[in-house]
Amino acid sequence: MTTDPTSDDEIASTKEFEDALGRVILAALENDVDPRGTWEYRTDGTGSDMEVMVVELAD
Repeated sequence: MTTDPTSDDEIASTKEFEDALGRVILAALENDVDPRGTWEYRTDGTGSDMEVMVVELAD
């Protein structure tokens, strides 16, 4: 991937955040990247560091 698909997205609500997250997870699945697991996001001091857990839900 050569560009960040969410870099220009403005996220001003929970709904917009969920939509952006859904696009990232769907893109990972479509490209054979397993999004399940725990992911760390480090902001290099520009904000709070975060940990995100992605768990597959049962049908």
